[in-house]
Amino acid sequence: MATIGRTATCAVLALIWVTPLAAQVASDRDAIRSQVLGFYRDDQAHRWPDVLDYFWVGKISARWTAPTTDTRWQQALRVSVDSTCSPRSGLGLALPMSIALIDDRWARVFVAPGCAGPQDELWMLRVGAEWRIARMIRAARPALGSH
Repeated sequence: MATIGRTATCAVLALIWVTPLAAQVASDRDAIRSQVLGFYRDDQAHRWPDVLDYFWVGKISARWTAPTTDTRWQQALRVSVDSTCSPRSGLGLALPMSIALIDDRWARVFVAPGCAGPQDELWMLRVGAEWRIARMIRAARPALGSH
């Protein structure tokens, strides 16, 4: 009887330190958001060596195939137009993006750097605990002075 009580106590104590799945997903979203915001901040400031640090090198990202046939990947939503035109006070504070976590390794992210303009698409890959950009599809921006 003492063995069952001791085992139950150990199991309860172990469960106290287990992170709930919702908290794990939230931390992945936070890590992705942080990476994306950092990339756009450094890109806007023309800090090119720093910009490169947000991407996986080709031989790493080529090892895993993006789940482009997954229904969740295909149904990932772009940023709603309403949220792209909200007042912003600095790039890091209000850069609208949508994040679709596909599995424990991939995320599809849409970013709206301009109000109601084209959106960038980033394929984020997690290796170990680190999320970085595996592929970026930058939306064409209208040239200055064009109508």
